[in-house]
Amino acid sequence: MPFIEKANRQVASSATKRKESIMKRSKITVAMVAVVMVSLFMLVGSASAVVYDGLAAGSVLHDGDRELTNLTFVGSSTVMTGADFMRYNDGYLFRPDHQTSHVKNRLYGWNDVQPRDMAPGQNKYAFNPDRADKATKYVNESTSSGTLSEVFGSFKGEPNDYKNMSYILDGEKSKKTYYVDLYFDGFSLSGDDDKTSIEVALLERGGNSKMKVYGILAGDTSDPDTAIYKDYTPKLTKDSVLVGYKSKTFNPLWKLDTLEIGGAQAVRGYGISISNDWTNLVGLRIASEGCKFEGPYLVGVGVVPEPATMTLLGLGGVMTLIHRKRRAC
Repeated sequence: MPFIEKANRQVASSATKRKESIMKRSKITVAMVAVVMVSLFMLVGSASAVVYDGLAAGSVLHDGDRELTNLTFVGSSTVMTGADFMRYNDGYLFRPDHQTSHVKNRLYGWNDVQPRDMAPGQNKYAFNPDRADKATKYVNESTSSGTLSEVFGSFKGEPNDYKNMSYILDGEKSKKTYYVDLYFDGFSLSGDDDKTSIEVALLERGGNSKMKVYGILAGDTSDPDTAIYKDYTPKLTKDSVLVGYKSKTFNPLWKLDTLEIGGAQAVRGYGISISNDWTNLVGLRIASEGCKFEGPYLVGVGVVPEPATMTLLGLGGVMTLIHRKRRAC
């Protein structure tokens, strides 16, 4: 009997050791799978965009007109200049004028004169040109109008031209989608594998709204001379980047008071390191897609072009990459 009990104990001990060995191998296997899954997640995630908060901005106020000199970001060494906000020569703005009975949807071109709100509480037009209280008046100020080219184009300043940061697009909270498309002036834009380098920057007054950013791809087959929004069908990236406030605390770049509001609000900056599968972009779309976006107030959109395409600009190849007709005023 003692011999049998000893043998049984040996068998049981051996079985226990085998069980422990199997469990140990299982744990190792699970751990290896977890590592592989994390690695795969990181690989998949490496293609996505990264959004940075703006850190600080240098600017010069010429009476009521503001010129940006530099913009930095939290966690990135990228520094943008005022020139990076002047890289557009064409654009379209789509908005649902839901309070205008005879125009349900309207597409405005780069130089199209569009109606705008002129005082606090009007809030009739989504994404309409607005300006700082003391800024230079728009050309069509007397008819309560403005143009995209005034907001995002070159402002005649002294001693040099600049993007006037006192001109903005004022958004409204709306269930409907509205957007602005901005086309680059003679270059293309592509993402890379460096997620600390920023290619796109957004400036927004208030810092309490959200925006969706899409890339516009080459091969636009729509008619650039149409005013019918259904005939305007640019090719967009399949995915988008959601940009918006994460908290009520952020780095204020400067204060901005415009005609549509009753007091100054801080301007906030965002930097985007775009996805490396966003290649050969010819423009950007900035959109509000519903009430949860809270009506963004877009001050400026900065872009850092690729060095190779900047060479084309230097050689005068402005229309080499983009073949779009400019709409007449």
